Amino acid sequence: MPDQTTSIGAAGAEQAAAHPDEAASIADLQRELESRDEEVLRLRDLLIRRDAELGAARGRLAMIEQGSQRLSNAATRIPIPGATRLLQGLIRLVQRALR
Repeated sequence: MPDQTTSIGAAGAEQAAAHPDEAASIADLQRELESRDEEVLRLRDLLIRRDAELGAARGRLAMIEQGSQRLSNAATRIPIPGATRLLQGLIRLVQRALR
């Protein structure tokens, strides 16, 4: 009993020989699909990398905001008049510079 893949492959070869333009067109379409698949994988990898960078940046921002909050809380406990406003202003300047 002949193998089905062999008979299908032989039939495809016969069709390709009978219609060389179709065979070339199919080959072109196959190359285009492979090219698109490679591009999709490249873009997916790029997106994953960007997502990781964004997560790291958000983590750093959260740490900076926690530090700023601690400084702000400490500034409110300082009994020097105007020190709280001065420290809060400095904290805002640092936060703006980091964003």
